[in-house]
Amino acid sequence: MSANFGVNVRTTVNAARPMKIESSTPIGVVATSKAEPGLYFYGNTTEARKTIDDMADQSGSLKAAVIDIDDQNVSGPLIVSSVLEGADDAATQSNVIAGIEKLKMAQGELAYAPNLIVAPEFSDIQTVAAKMQLVAEKLRATAIIDLNKDNESDAVAAVSSFGSKRVLLCDPYVKVGDDIFRPMSARIAGMIAKTDAEWEYGFADSFSNRIMNGIVGTKRVVEFVPGENCEADRLRDENITSVIRYKGYRAWGGETTDGDPIWKSLTRVRIFDRICGAALDGLFWAIDKRADVLKAAKDSVDQMLLGLQGSGVLLGFNVFWDPEQNTAVNVTAGKFYMIAEMQDMPIVKRLEVNFSYVDRYGDVLIKEIS
Repeated sequence: MSANFGVNVRTTVNAARPMKIESSTPIGVVATSKAEPGLYFYGNTTEARKTIDDMADQSGSLKAAVIDIDDQNVSGPLIVSSVLEGADDAATQSNVIAGIEKLKMAQGELAYAPNLIVAPEFSDIQTVAAKMQLVAEKLRATAIIDLNKDNESDAVAAVSSFGSKRVLLCDPYVKVGDDIFRPMSARIAGMIAKTDAEWEYGFADSFSNRIMNGIVGTKRVVEFVPGENCEADRLRDENITSVIRYKGYRAWGGETTDGDPIWKSLTRVRIFDRICGAALDGLFWAIDKRADVLKAAKDSVDQMLLGLQGSGVLLGFNVFWDPEQNTAVNVTAGKFYMIAEMQDMPIVKRLEVNFSYVDRYGDVLIKEIS
């Protein structure tokens, strides 16, 4: 309480607050194992592999999934939703679906929420894939789903079951040894997390056209002919991420299944996700404060986007108060609406060079032979 006489002092802040964009990429892995069903947190794949190796019984899909991720040389957190194998396939699928649902509780139980969700060996089951999409949409995450089809037409036909910016489809399975085939999804998750961690704004880069470690082939050969119509490009055009053999085995894709072409780029989706996440955390301090803090809140958003523009993540932006939403009634009620327009740096999907023959340089030859 201030004194009634003399000098009183107080401190106030009217400055932009730094807004941190999340740099880590927790991978949510739903898999079967002998562990007690539930959620487990591992700081990195090395920690997860050691724990799994110490298990008396390593049956189930968990160990192989962690190895698939670890092969990509990623060092980031894993959230494992461990489930038990059921008495039959139907019971196991039911357990896996429950394990995917359990990921919603990860933030509350582990203080981490998955940014990527995989369920290797099960995501090619329609009911499992549908649950992955629902949970990914709830958590603003990306569900990486395997199709596991025998040919191009079957893979393309399966795409019609999806339509979300939260879904990345993969096909086919990859070969890791003699007659040993594995789902691609965990490896793609590892590649995304590895790309994210390469620098402060790695989430603005694409995992596509990068070497996929630990594989020696694919379950079926995917035709790829640079500069020509081929299966790999047709799959990509249908929003299916595949693997091409071109100076190594490379991931080829990165398009979501969203019906809006704006959100077909997974990189763009994840850029906006990171910005929105930073705003949710970075502006929370302004809630229940006097409205004169809103200038500092707007400045905070401005400064964050300015940093992203300076780093080449954004081409430009504009932040302003919505003239239509900020009515007298809303202002009186303490409701304020800010708009942040921005455009991300696009990812190059196609580059065409026209090598055109002309005859106007003949004089060069004449000079050389004269």
